[in-house]
Amino acid sequence: MKKFIYLFFTLLMVCSQLVSAQSLYLKDNLQRAKPGDYIVITANKTNTLMHIYARQGQFLIIEEIAAPMSRKAGHMDWHNWVKNNAPGHNSWVMYEIDLNSGRMQRYYSFSKCGWFEIPEVDNFLSKLLNLRLDYIPEKERKKVGLKIFAESEEARLWQPNLVVEGQVIRGVKFDAWRTRWPKDGSDLSGKVIEMYLPQDNQFYPAYFPYWLQIQNAIGKSRVRIIDSGTNLWSPKPPMMSQMPTP
Repeated sequence: MKKFIYLFFTLLMVCSQLVSAQSLYLKDNLQRAKPGDYIVITANKTNTLMHIYARQGQFLIIEEIAAPMSRKAGHMDWHNWVKNNAPGHNSWVMYEIDLNSGRMQRYYSFSKCGWFEIPEVDNFLSKLLNLRLDYIPEKERKKVGLKIFAESEEARLWQPNLVVEGQVIRGVKFDAWRTRWPKDGSDLSGKVIEMYLPQDNQFYPAYFPYWLQIQNAIGKSRVRIIDSGTNLWSPKPPMMSQMPTP
C-alpha cells in the first residue's frame, strides 16, 4: 500500500511538472526582470521603449517611451536617446505592475503631467501578462524554406532575430507559445496570438516575447522587439515623487 501511495504521488509530481513545462504566464517571467533592462518594440508604425525603472518588493516600475517609427531605429543608441530626453517622442509614461497579480496599479504620464486610470478593456499589458500560454510543438511550427520542403522533418524551424545593444545574436533558439485573447469586445477579442521567447534566458532580457503575431487579423498583425539591453539610465525622477503633497 505504501509503495502504491509513493508511486501515485511520484506520478502526480511528474505530471504537474510536465503541465507546467507546457504552459506559462508572462507575469511569472517578469520575476526575472532587473532594473536597467530594456526592450524596444515596434508595432503599428510606432517604436516603444520599455525600461525596467525599479523594483520594490512585489512591484515592478516600468517606464515606457513611444515615438513614431524611424528608419534609423535599427541603428539607434537607445542609452543616449533616453539620456537626452528622447527627442521626437510623443508619449512618456511610468506605471507600476503587481508581479503577483499582473495588474497595473498606478499610471503616470510625464507627457501630460498627470495620473491616469487605464480602462480594463484597454489594459493590453495586464491582460497579456495573465493569459496562459501553451507550448507549440515543433511539428506545428513555421519552417524555413519553400513550402514543398517545409513539410519535411529535416526542415529548419523559423526563428526570429534576437538583437542586443544593436547587435544580432546568431544561433539563438526560440520556443513558440500560443494563447487566445478573451472575448472582451476589443479589436483582439477571440483572436489567436503566437509568440516566441528565447530558450536561453541567462544573458539578455528574455522574459518578454521577441516576436508576437496576432492571427485572424488583417495582414496578421505583428509585434517584434528590434533591440534590447541592460544598464539603461533614465533622467526622469521616481514615479512616487509625482504624487501631490497632501
